[in-house]
Amino acid sequence: MAKLQLPKRVVRFAVTPVVLFTLAVFLIIIPSTFAKQLQTNSPNGFHIQTNKPPATKPQQLLEQGEALYQAGRFTEAVNVLQQAVRSYQRESNNLAQAAALTNLCLVYQQLGSWKEAYATIDNSLNLLGWDKINQKLNVNNPKSELLEILAQTLNIQGELQLAQGQTDVSVKTSQQAEQIWKKLGDNAGVTRSRINQAQALRVAGFYRRSFDILNEVSQQLNSQPNSPVKVTALRSLGNVLQQLSELELSQTNLQQSLEIAQRLQLPLEISLTEFSLGNTARSLSNIKDAIAHYENAAKIAPNPLTKVQALINQLSLLVENERITEAKSLIPTIQSQLLNLPSNQASIYARINFAQTLTTIGNKKYIAEILATSVQQAKIIGDERAES
Repeated sequence: MAKLQLPKRVVRFAVTPVVLFTLAVFLIIIPSTFAKQLQTNSPNGFHIQTNKPPATKPQQLLEQGEALYQAGRFTEAVNVLQQAVRSYQRESNNLAQAAALTNLCLVYQQLGSWKEAYATIDNSLNLLGWDKINQKLNVNNPKSELLEILAQTLNIQGELQLAQGQTDVSVKTSQQAEQIWKKLGDNAGVTRSRINQAQALRVAGFYRRSFDILNEVSQQLNSQPNSPVKVTALRSLGNVLQQLSELELSQTNLQQSLEIAQRLQLPLEISLTEFSLGNTARSLSNIKDAIAHYENAAKIAPNPLTKVQALINQLSLLVENERITEAKSLIPTIQSQLLNLPSNQASIYARINFAQTLTTIGNKKYIAEILATSVQQAKIIGDERAES
């Protein structure tokens, strides 16, 4: 595939038996993966350990926490991961404890427990020897295992910052992670960090800069086997092209992303890409296709946020096209899904979008309640833009 030109008009871990499990966060940032023992990738995308020794108690707790996390049982996952953290603390295993804390941060993000998420990620970085004030590692001759967990933890910190609307800080944090991945010679890690940077730039409105990064990443991935990273890179590029009004190019990249996600059988990735295809089809005035993509996204979505975002976009599209009866039939489902959302930036904007759509067909009192909840949550997470 030739490099895209826009028109002028516009783990190796043999020591630490821990793993950072997968998170696909609401801003479609590349999934973050923890480090594990020597591992290979299974066809379904999960990690399989080779020559796996008998699991220790804290390792068993981590595996249990991951299973609970994947099942969406976040409160239970917190309790189990806290036990793992304490177990590693008793063993004075700082490296494993730091990785377990970073896992715990991921779960706190899903719960919208931002204070706990920040405290946990700070604790993890402190255990790894990271100087928060000077933004550097205070460890002489650090081993590769430490650097790999540090890079992954910085990636997740960048995602946390982006989730709170701190785009500039998120970019810098992801750049720090990228430098560590380069030092380790880990091209996949470099790619993940660069995609995170591009995502933050896109959210901040720097579409051209985001495009340049994602276009380069996509070219690098073009000759490589299909992977979740490739799915995310193509989708991210499609999203930026949509923002730049290059709709045919957007659709092409998004369709490629969807096809790979389907081959790899990745439900969340399929849902996210269907959602993006719906947005591009909508911009192309292909109403029928847009509704179909939104319906697919909501049907496949394994988490409530992605589901409710797709339903709200479908609702607003139906209202725009004066299909009021169909639109009203979606409202009860959306209302029930809103109750399950964490307190984060994406959830706040989902509520605001829902309220705006309801202004023409909804109850004014209920709309006021939604907006009041949004303001309250924006204050909690310190998002002044959303609050205004």
